[in-house]
Amino acid sequence: MDDDDDWVGTPPEGRITRDRARPGFWAEQRIARYGFAGLGVVVLLLVLVLLLR
Repeated sequence: MDDDDDWVGTPPEGRITRDRARPGFWAEQRIARYGFAGLGVVVLLLVLVLLLR
């Protein structure tokens, strides 16, 4: 059996090493932030419409 837990070779193609990672990458995504804000506005409007019926 081949055990991958003790693998120490070079990473396969497509992998980014820990030293090149940017932890704040997802926090910088403006489109996602605007999308969640828009979703919140839509939900708020839907609740208001349902309450005023």
